[in-house]
Amino acid sequence: MHRVESTLKAQRRLAAILSADVEGYARLMNADEAGTLRLLTSYRDITDRLIAAQGGRIANTAGDSILAEFPSAVDALQCALDMLEKIAAVNREIPEERRVIFRMGLHVGEVMIRDGDLFGDGVNIAARMQAVAQPGSVCLSEAAHQFVYRALPLSFEDLGPQQVKNFDASIRAYLAHPTGDTPSPVLPPVHRRVVSHLARRLHDLCSNALTKVTGPEGFAPVEFAALASVQDAPGIDHHRLAERLAVEAGKAQEMLKRLEARALVQRIPAQDKQGPATFEATSAGESLLHALRPAIVAAHDRILAPLSDRERETLLDLLVRVIKANEAKNKAE
Repeated sequence: MHRVESTLKAQRRLAAILSADVEGYARLMNADEAGTLRLLTSYRDITDRLIAAQGGRIANTAGDSILAEFPSAVDALQCALDMLEKIAAVNREIPEERRVIFRMGLHVGEVMIRDGDLFGDGVNIAARMQAVAQPGSVCLSEAAHQFVYRALPLSFEDLGPQQVKNFDASIRAYLAHPTGDTPSPVLPPVHRRVVSHLARRLHDLCSNALTKVTGPEGFAPVEFAALASVQDAPGIDHHRLAERLAVEAGKAQEMLKRLEARALVQRIPAQDKQGPATFEATSAGESLLHALRPAIVAAHDRILAPLSDRERETLLDLLVRVIKANEAKNKAE
């Protein structure tokens, strides 16, 4: 009984509370629900990492909203500005009607914590400051402003006393924008028309994302692709596998040996002893594929999140056409 009571009892502490949500979320969802969710998930990867890096803790999330607490108001504001800057850099590469733009509110006050969730007037004031904020900016309460205005090289716009919902007394608010320095473009103009450079950058993005999934299992992304090909085409030999993966036959043979050593593929009894060995996936190999595929799909979705469904299909179609045309030309030569 005592254990249940201690779990339900709320703790109180002073904290810097950051509240964020997406401007026009309902409109974005109505226009492209799947694409908006993918883009929001991609942005949450950015925001979650930055919050953790600045010593913050995510307390509540629901749909498009984020509620986080920090032990320092300076760290909370720096985190908010970093998030807005990173997201703005991605948004510059996305059509304006699909851009996900956050508004953020910051307050310093007492909060109640129960089972990790935040409650109390401190949370409510942070949410009201978020409602006052302009899209792509951070709005601070006077309490938060007192902690940060001398600590960060920013200019703050005094919005004056604000009448906010469910509070009798007005709350003075201040607007902080991201720094005026325009970050260097990820893709300088000199590289934007160079196919080989763009292809290398895309390959690196995909390889790094997939390595995070396959690396803990002890094999490279291309070996996951090899295992998937064996499952897809039971009876495949190393020559056919090499064609599918666009690698040298010797490399395909080495991959099959490694997969066989780990009991992920097995040899099929040969009817023609003169021909090359053929392989099929084992139950362990099929189980591993089943376990990793959702994470692989999620990694691909995060990479392609800036694209709409139609743009994704167009990109895939274009890539297939370029690859097929050049492979046919190379074979003819």
